[in-house]
Amino acid sequence: MKKDIILPTMHVPKRNLRQEYRLKQREQIEASPSMATRFPRLKTLKVLLEFFDATGTTKNGEIKCSLNVEHAKAVLWFACPGVECTGGDFELSKALAEAVAAKRQVASGELRCQGTRKRGDRERVPCQTLLRYKLTLKYD
Repeated sequence: MKKDIILPTMHVPKRNLRQEYRLKQREQIEASPSMATRFPRLKTLKVLLEFFDATGTTKNGEIKCSLNVEHAKAVLWFACPGVECTGGDFELSKALAEAVAAKRQVASGELRCQGTRKRGDRERVPCQTLLRYKLTLKYD
């Protein structure tokens, strides 16, 4: 007579909306070509990101980085620092492409996060985090 083997089951937590969104973004980024392939004359790229509250008066953080254009992906995307934000974030690929096409050495601007966050326990409201960015580019 054959015995059934019962294996313990593992609890696999469900992904939340934020995790699902991040996974899709990561897949899009990984599928894109490198910056060196997309922009062969671009040699260095420095990025300054400053995050502000919705009114634009309180600075909530900043990121400064120099990207290795040989290895960095052409999709230039940065996560919204809002912990509860879902579906927003900041896509700078178009700003980068326009700057390279015009051979600009500096490109700067502002973007608003288009995601939503929870207010209290229930209601979802627009995130509206403000990003002020500066891209510094050097060419061969």
